[in-house]
Amino acid sequence: MMISISRRSEFIQKVTELLKKHRSEGTMYLFSVDFAEFKLINYIYGFAQGDALLQNVVDFVWKIPGCICCERVASDQFIFLVIAKTPQSDREIIASYYEWSDAFLRKYQDNYPACKLKFWCGIYQIEDGDVVSAIENANLARIKARESEADTAVLFKNSLLEELVQERQREADIMCAVKKEKFSFYLQPQVDLTSGEIIGAEALARRIGENGEVIYPDAFVSVLENNHGIIDLDHLILERVCQNMRQRLDCGKPVVRTSVNLSRQHIWYTDSARILDDIVKRYQIPPKLIMFELTENILITEFSGAKLLGDSLRELGYATSIDDFGSGYAGIDVWRRLSFDELKLDKKFMDDDPERKKRDEIIARGLIWIANKMNTAVICEGVESSEQCRDLLNMNCQYAQGYFFSKPVPPNDFYENYTSLNGHYPMSFLNA
Repeated sequence: MMISISRRSEFIQKVTELLKKHRSEGTMYLFSVDFAEFKLINYIYGFAQGDALLQNVVDFVWKIPGCICCERVASDQFIFLVIAKTPQSDREIIASYYEWSDAFLRKYQDNYPACKLKFWCGIYQIEDGDVVSAIENANLARIKARESEADTAVLFKNSLLEELVQERQREADIMCAVKKEKFSFYLQPQVDLTSGEIIGAEALARRIGENGEVIYPDAFVSVLENNHGIIDLDHLILERVCQNMRQRLDCGKPVVRTSVNLSRQHIWYTDSARILDDIVKRYQIPPKLIMFELTENILITEFSGAKLLGDSLRELGYATSIDDFGSGYAGIDVWRRLSFDELKLDKKFMDDDPERKKRDEIIARGLIWIANKMNTAVICEGVESSEQCRDLLNMNCQYAQGYFFSKPVPPNDFYENYTSLNGHYPMSFLNA
């Protein structure tokens, strides 16, 4: 039977007693460990296989020399207590952890080939009997470790608290900027490779700094996702897009269908589609001019919610797109269970490495063939050269987006360029 999740109060009492009993035997270290993307393991292999992996962690930890306690404290998080009976440097204690984690990952990785197994670990050297602070500090170090994409361990230092204060100040600044609506959007064209026609654009959020400088998404999206402010930003960007469209339509100026990105957090609320629709209706924008994009990763972890949101939006007349397709493992299940209008191939399919390019082309051809059979449009992101445009046409991919045509620019610049081109890039771009 799978080990149960420990109650916090009982766990704290247990560790407190162990510290008193074994204090004289050596230096105590508290390890806080969790799996990266454990939901993906459950999704692909099922909960039984996921539970088996968690049980294997417990069994493996107990074999670590000096381990006197191992508890599962959350769905995929463990805390274990180790006595180092001889003095160890910071480097040595981290190296000891890596020796354990590497051995575990090597043993079980082959059982989960579709996932990259990895841990994040925070380590705290216990200097007194304050178990609550020890757990908090180990967790803080683990949170720091999560910033890395690799299997990473971080040993707690007081400097982490200073970093946390600075991070919280930055988060507060970003959340304040959302409330004050200090955000705008840029547009990047989407082009029909068979005619050169600009058939649409993607709206990309930009923060406007106090001095008017443009701040890019890498600096604020993750903060807003962690603080649940990303929905407010999505609503704001949609409203900005609709405002711009309304102004142009009232002046008799052309507009193109614009794609707006949606965070995964929209699927947590049953009225998300209605709220989005209310924003569009407020500006009397025809639904056919708005497309909503959901990333493939949403489908992996929360498929049913994504399906409900996508179906609700399509019932209201909006087109839906699956963004970054190929960056995760959603696979064939997307085609079987989900209705959508557009598939955006991840830019990794534009890799220029000769060996990888050949393999990517085979995969892309298959995806495009399926999409065409399903009457689903395919657009490839990250296009940077005329050669890539020709490669896409050879694979029957009709639409492209990327720096080859234009970087994202303010909406006024986008439409000035659109007007100067008469809505079409010259077909000579294929020979550029």
